[in-house]
Amino acid sequence: MTVVSVDTKSGYIETDNDRIIMAILLIFLPPLAVFFKSRGCSGSVCLNILLYVCLILPAYCHATWYCFIRGREHEVRAEITQN
Repeated sequence: MTVVSVDTKSGYIETDNDRIIMAILLIFLPPLAVFFKSRGCSGSVCLNILLYVCLILPAYCHATWYCFIRGREHEVRAEITQN
C-alpha cells in the first residue's frame, strides 16, 4: 500500500520515496530535511539552522515534527471517516 498525501497549499503530492529521502537527510543534517520538505528556504529552515547551530537535539526534534507530523490532520480525518 502506497501512502500518498497532498499538500493542500502547494498541491504537491508526497510519496513514500520523498519520506525515505527526508529520513536520510534528517539523520545527517536536519536543516536539509526541512529544506526538502518546504521546497525552498522558509522561516522553518532558518529556525532549524539556528537550532542546529545552538543545540543539535532540538534541531532533530523540530525537523522530525516538521517533516513527518505537521500537516497530517487530513490523513487522520480520512482514516476516521473510512471506519
